[in-house]
Amino acid sequence: MKKRIAKIGIPLLLVAVLVAAGVYPVTSSQAAAKTVYNVTLLKGSATASIVSINDGAAAATGASLEGTTFQLIVEGKTKTEKVKSTGATAEYYPVTLPKKSFKSPKSEFPNMSGGGTTVKSSYMKADAKGKLYVSGGDVDITVIRGEKKETYKYGDGQADPKGSLFLTLTLVSALSDKDTGAKLQDVPQLVNLTTGTTSLTVQNVKGGLNGKELPKNALSTKLVSDPMTGKVIDLDAGTGTLVATSGAMNGKNKTMGLIDNVTAQVWVMKITK
Repeated sequence: MKKRIAKIGIPLLLVAVLVAAGVYPVTSSQAAAKTVYNVTLLKGSATASIVSINDGAAAATGASLEGTTFQLIVEGKTKTEKVKSTGATAEYYPVTLPKKSFKSPKSEFPNMSGGGTTVKSSYMKADAKGKLYVSGGDVDITVIRGEKKETYKYGDGQADPKGSLFLTLTLVSALSDKDTGAKLQDVPQLVNLTTGTTSLTVQNVKGGLNGKELPKNALSTKLVSDPMTGKVIDLDAGTGTLVATSGAMNGKNKTMGLIDNVTAQVWVMKITK
């Protein structure tokens, strides 16, 4: 009996000493706690698009994303996965970007069909999911945009540094008439944001976008660079840059007809708790 009490007493005594010293044991629920980070996009954040209306000639256009805000929720417990591109095992924290937290400034430009002003805004269709890698992640992505779908090549066969992030979201580009408030279009795009390198090529589509490449054919906007490469996430320093290339074909616009659009994005982030 004395031996049993002694066995119980030593752990209890250790806990008492730790508490008295201000050191508290971490429970499993604490270890799995989530951390919410607030993110603001800084100067240099932008979107550069190549657009074709009714399969006509392509034109490049762009806009600032500075001032966009959202949250990143980072899980407190890591997971592992087998990475196809490298054959190795990666360790990562699951990440969520809640759609309700995403706020993007509106931009205005002259109506392409004539007089008046078009207002452009963006919103998320659902919560975004991602992975913040501790080790072994391969987050580079190559996109092929076809007439009906996109295909993706994930990774370049080499592991990327700690702090690499891959985040997938559906971002809706909404256009409306400033004077009447009438909605002109509401076109969703699947966007793969990465701290790695991204590029896009348009193949086998009708009209002016066929053969176009991102970022190459959007360099005239002076909003993107070639190659497009992000910067790893440093939560302590509050820094990181995400890049993405994506596209949508045959988006219906009430005044202009069908719009083909491929877009490159740069998100320069300020991250705070």
